[in-house]
Amino acid sequence: MAPAKPRADRWLWYASRTHRGVPLNPATYPSIIFDGQPRPFPDWVCKAPDGGLHVNHRVGRIDVEVAESPSSRIEFSWTHDYGVKIVARSWLSEIEDLIDPNRIFVGEVRRSGRSLDRWATIHEQYAPPLLSSDGRGKVCPICGDCYMTLWGRLYFPDPRVVGLPLIVNRNGVFVRDDLARERNLRRPSGAFKPTRVRFSRTTPPPVYRDGALPKGGSNGPSLKSIVRLFTKR
Repeated sequence: MAPAKPRADRWLWYASRTHRGVPLNPATYPSIIFDGQPRPFPDWVCKAPDGGLHVNHRVGRIDVEVAESPSSRIEFSWTHDYGVKIVARSWLSEIEDLIDPNRIFVGEVRRSGRSLDRWATIHEQYAPPLLSSDGRGKVCPICGDCYMTLWGRLYFPDPRVVGLPLIVNRNGVFVRDDLARERNLRRPSGAFKPTRVRFSRTTPPPVYRDGALPKGGSNGPSLKSIVRLFTKR
């Protein structure tokens, strides 16, 4: 019997478990008042009509200036403001060959203007969103970023993700299951044990563009319309 073909619609999800991210250096960036407090406002941040601040979905490479160096004991972290993924190059080197440079970008982590060579940011432009069967969310009408509360079964709704070796979105880093197992990819320090996520044509939960989380009773948009919404350029 011929061996089964590898599944190209499943990924291992690596997410940070550290409760404290790496703070951005506020002296480096313009500031904005958010929730009554000043926050750094880099040019890669989008402000939604409801006032929410998030990484611009249309941005490619992100370089960050941090107020303190990442912990040497943690290989998978994030910026305290906006959740930009920071990974140690020791772990990045294990997946670097999976990066499509037209979609996924590696940037610098700097402190006091000097590059921290052991660290890098990783970010995907127009990253496909991770949805959940019982979650609710919203889509920024300016840049298209999707925020989703994750509750229930997790999945990617966009059929164009099938076959992708690597995905990076606001939730973490996703390495295709068969590739991760072939290379015996280890879990980076500071990350949860990876969870398996798959592509599914299940009709997504309600997602709204106006910034308001939906109330009960709505069946939400169709799969076709929501995929078109997420992938609009």
